[in-house]
Amino acid sequence: MKWNTRKRLQSVLGLSVADGQLRAAQVARAKSAVAVLKSTTATLSLDLFHPEIELIGHEFKNHLEAARIRERHCVVAIPARWIMSQHTKVPDLSPEDTASLLAIEAEKGFPCDPDELQIARSPHRSAESAYVTQLAIRKDQLTRLMAVTKSAGLKPVSFLPGLAALPGAVTPAGEGRMTLRLEPKGATRLSSAGGGIAAFRTLEATIDSEAGENVVNGAALARELRITFEQVPADLRREVRQLCLRGDETMARQLEEILGGWARDAGLQIERDPAPARAVAEEIVEQLGIRYLKDGAPELEFLPPRPSRWSRLLSGYSSRRLAVAGFATAAAAVVALGAFGWQEYRLWSLRSEWAAMAAQVKELDAVTARIREYRPWYDTSFRNLTIMKRVVECFPDNGSVTAKSVEIHGVANISVTGTARDNASLLRTLDQLRQAKEITGLKIEQIRGKTPAQFTFTFRWSGNPGT
Repeated sequence: MKWNTRKRLQSVLGLSVADGQLRAAQVARAKSAVAVLKSTTATLSLDLFHPEIELIGHEFKNHLEAARIRERHCVVAIPARWIMSQHTKVPDLSPEDTASLLAIEAEKGFPCDPDELQIARSPHRSAESAYVTQLAIRKDQLTRLMAVTKSAGLKPVSFLPGLAALPGAVTPAGEGRMTLRLEPKGATRLSSAGGGIAAFRTLEATIDSEAGENVVNGAALARELRITFEQVPADLRREVRQLCLRGDETMARQLEEILGGWARDAGLQIERDPAPARAVAEEIVEQLGIRYLKDGAPELEFLPPRPSRWSRLLSGYSSRRLAVAGFATAAAAVVALGAFGWQEYRLWSLRSEWAAMAAQVKELDAVTARIREYRPWYDTSFRNLTIMKRVVECFPDNGSVTAKSVEIHGVANISVTGTARDNASLLRTLDQLRQAKEITGLKIEQIRGKTPAQFTFTFRWSGNPGT
């Protein structure tokens, strides 16, 4: 459900907050066109997660007033580093089954509970299969951003990834494109194929320069780009024919030289920023407003759904505590009397049913006793629970390492998937598992990310049942 304003807006404010910079552009309808009226860029003295929300909002408001921007409806770009992504191949299912499948994939693919995330989905299709990319941000981050904008007197009408607002970033089906935004501390990559977003990821590859500054390592960034591009399914990858480098001109030239041979082999045509002298962030805030006024609310939306009129009406009545308390007391008395009467009736009914089946139950008990007598191999050792208990004993109690799934294959092969707050905690947990005499052949299958890190390891269980 999208949160649309009641009337068609004549102007809107594109807003971006990232790397300590506030960028805003007021866009308005002018006859049959949409034009940028005012724009501003300001350095923020307070971090977005400063404990005093009112102070941050006041600083936002001061910068906007200094630029003489009065518009209050705003379209906000979500910081790219907040966004997590997960790509899923979707079989031909009903809408209900598809939603259930995506919910399961979100629970497996994201490092936290899906209930703690605001998820937007981008469906797309190749000539062979259908896919969905799930983009997610933490609800506490989104709530903080909404609170800051409202404290500044703004009314957010949309939240979306800023890179997706650039012209040509999200292409129609059959015209795949990869856009790489180069920033001082890394890059953001968006791959579009099949009429939607096939991949979204931030790439961090920085080193300390001779001057002591933290700068982007072009070779490492190019390696990460090649690796992540190969992770896109082959049928979607075949559609991608353009690689657009946006942002820092020096880094764009360096990457073009490094990636030239690989791009030709992959069938990619490298394009540079058409306006290198202009900051990409400034173009993004302008495009946020322009696209909202031209196309309306975007398909890829992170704005939480607006409460319905009925729910707001109920919340208003809930404040009348005395009336509700009196009604609840009377209702409780009626329910209690009815419950006692129903209980007596059920007791009488159950006694009658038991009397009718007592003979059959006695015969079944005798048959069960004979089955147990002639089945000495009957297993009551709870083998699977024993394995899980031993694994849990090796995990730390402070929650630094958690398991999301434990899969037992066959007789003795076990696979564990989870997240770790840091590598040291994960290594200590693995050492505890290796010391267990029932566990052999412990092997790390996969480790992704840093904080938190996602891992998968396997081992063989050699303990006796009930150990």
